[in-house]
Amino acid sequence: MSPDPAATTGIAASTTISLTLDDAPEPFATYRPPATVSLDTRTLEDGPHVLRLVAVDSAGSIGRRTIRFTVANGPGISVTGLRDGRTVGGTVEFNVNAFSGAGPFDVERAESQNPIPVWMWVVIAVIGAWATWYGLEEFPTPFAFAQTPTYAANPAAAGLAASSAHAPPAASGKSLAGFDYGTAGASGYEQNCQACHGATGSGVPGAFPSLAHDPVVTASDPKAHIMTLLHGLHGKTIGGTKYSSPMPPFAQLSDATIAAIIDHERTSWGNAAPTIVPADVTRLR
Repeated sequence: MSPDPAATTGIAASTTISLTLDDAPEPFATYRPPATVSLDTRTLEDGPHVLRLVAVDSAGSIGRRTIRFTVANGPGISVTGLRDGRTVGGTVEFNVNAFSGAGPFDVERAESQNPIPVWMWVVIAVIGAWATWYGLEEFPTPFAFAQTPTYAANPAAAGLAASSAHAPPAASGKSLAGFDYGTAGASGYEQNCQACHGATGSGVPGAFPSLAHDPVVTASDPKAHIMTLLHGLHGKTIGGTKYSSPMPPFAQLSDATIAAIIDHERTSWGNAAPTIVPADVTRLR
């Protein structure tokens, strides 16, 4: 740091300007104004600094000025695992990294990343637990899949399976030879069939056939209908359309549940086919 040799004039010959950096106790230079100061910022630490100027004239009057500036020469240094002002003991391990100083350097962005605080992990864990509970409560596994190895551990599916297997349906007024299929049929269809064939039995064009007025569903002989639920179906052409989406077998369902579903399908959406009883399923299983 040096003044311009030609900077001194007679007008301010008795005035001096002292320059101090940051909190240094003593000025790093004193000049008689006007003066040109050369400050090599490469000798300073990257980051914010304060230049303090104090001018004193021959009468003893004092003028002060503070200039704040930021040094960004780089390469920037980041430290992970050891923070400023931290109290430590024994052996301390931490990671250091440096960012290229070839381009513009941002001191703030070079600061080391702080680890995720404990309270943030707690919040994440609580949200994850709530999402799991909500999924189990609101999106239970259909009974058709509840007892398969994939879903056996799902408590919501297990509860659904238990309720479907043991809870007797309320009387619906739709019965054949003492077999009440009304409530059980609608519930079984909703749990096992509705996802593909729809609430109104209309299916999905090109993917899942409609059950309304389907020749198998409306046939007087229910054998093909029963066999389809027991063993599934794949690649069959229905009404001139070949459906590539396979229908899974539902042999894991009880004879009563399968009979109730079949009766529901054969008496809904304009269908009026003969209904069956569980014994009909038993004979073909």
